[in-house]
Amino acid sequence: MMRSVALTLTAAFLLAGCGLIPTPSVDIQDSVQELPDSSALGGKVVYLDQDALKDNRVPSVLQQVTVRGDATYLSTSGGTLARVEMFVRPDLTSLPGTCREYPASLVAPRMFVCDADGEKAQSIGTLNLTRGQGVAFTLGGAALDTAAKAGRGYFGLRFTEGRSMSFDTLKLTNMKASARL
Repeated sequence: MMRSVALTLTAAFLLAGCGLIPTPSVDIQDSVQELPDSSALGGKVVYLDQDALKDNRVPSVLQQVTVRGDATYLSTSGGTLARVEMFVRPDLTSLPGTCREYPASLVAPRMFVCDADGEKAQSIGTLNLTRGQGVAFTLGGAALDTAAKAGRGYFGLRFTEGRSMSFDTLKLTNMKASARL
């Protein structure tokens, strides 16, 4: 009996050391991203000036942060957006020189447009979208770990299939973050 308990404890410590013990999930506030017209943004990563992870910090000992939820693309002007690659940064103050700031206008939110090649390390997944319907998604990666530990996350989007129009929105709802020890 003692040997069984010792083996169980040893296995638990080994699993913890390998990052295999999941933690309980935590709710993240819904996020509504106002999208620009994507017709001139092909191949670029567009960071919207909106902190989607505001004050949702995870302890630094946690790793492999994953965010799950539902993505709903809404368009009243005939947008056809069907696929978006997602990126994240913990702030928008130290962007590389390949990024350019665009102030908010009547038809677009404030945004930073970056060359996709320079943003590969910030990639966290892909959203497949169906206009007007919530579609489940999962995001994760080293950049998400960094943003979650900072308690801030500015999502970047690379429009890869279809087109968004001015005033379209992307709603990220029912989001839950989990991590591993």
